[in-house]
Amino acid sequence: MKISVVIASGAGGDFLYRCLDSLQEQTLATNAEVIVVDRCGAYTRCRLRTEYPFVIVIPAEMEPRPSIPELRMIGVEEAHGDVVAIIEEHCIASPDWIETIRSSFQESDAAIGGPILDNQYSSPKDWVVYFSEYHNYLPPWSAGERYLLNGANIAYSRQKLLKHQSILSTGYWEIVLHPLLAQDGKFRSVPTMNVRHTGPFNYRYYLKQRFLLSRVWGGTQRQKVSLVKRLAYLVLAPVIPFLLIFRITQRVRQNGMLMSRYATALPLLVPVVCAYAIGEWLGYLLGVGNALQWVE
Repeated sequence: MKISVVIASGAGGDFLYRCLDSLQEQTLATNAEVIVVDRCGAYTRCRLRTEYPFVIVIPAEMEPRPSIPELRMIGVEEAHGDVVAIIEEHCIASPDWIETIRSSFQESDAAIGGPILDNQYSSPKDWVVYFSEYHNYLPPWSAGERYLLNGANIAYSRQKLLKHQSILSTGYWEIVLHPLLAQDGKFRSVPTMNVRHTGPFNYRYYLKQRFLLSRVWGGTQRQKVSLVKRLAYLVLAPVIPFLLIFRITQRVRQNGMLMSRYATALPLLVPVVCAYAIGEWLGYLLGVGNALQWVE
């Protein structure tokens, strides 16, 4: 079974290079291919070709600015593997990540995924990003069927992905693609398929990204729900930050090891969940707009 790893290079920089550093040795050991679809420009592509010769670099010079789903779609189309593994450029893979995917993927699977671990951040701001983005994907995980998999650490059957090629460039794959893909095979948890989310993040930058992500989420949901549900959300949106804090707190408590880090990060987390609520509210009201183009 051949594995193709696809990375959407939306932000580039040290994030991308750290991610590739974590993949280099295991890529050569497993004869996997790594495809980086880049929208960052000539400097990034030149450095990739010079310092990471094992990487297939695909420029994405599209107008308007290509979104992360569009970058991933290009990678899937160019891949030669039976399985397409997606890792976010902000993450680093565990040393046996590719081999775990290769040995775990079954013919009946549509997708497998694993937990997203912290990187023992020194800054509360980076803990804020981690708890905000990945609270649903904290360990511990149990093996077995699990629909809730995250696009930062997931592997798909390429054949089953291509059945839905017409929607690969649209919206969050978790919202748009996964419900359809789940009809084609199992979604399974592989607890040893680990990646670590890295920092550092600028806090103002992340607030903007959280707003954009949430607007995409709300705009995508807007297309799927009835007018009554949309109006209900618009009216009830002020309670969303409280519900989010409650949900994140419950998930961190289940983890059992990060409560002290969470307590330190909580004051900075409050503006983030407010940005989330505002972005989602605008998405429900006005749609996605051009937010997806600026998500990194």
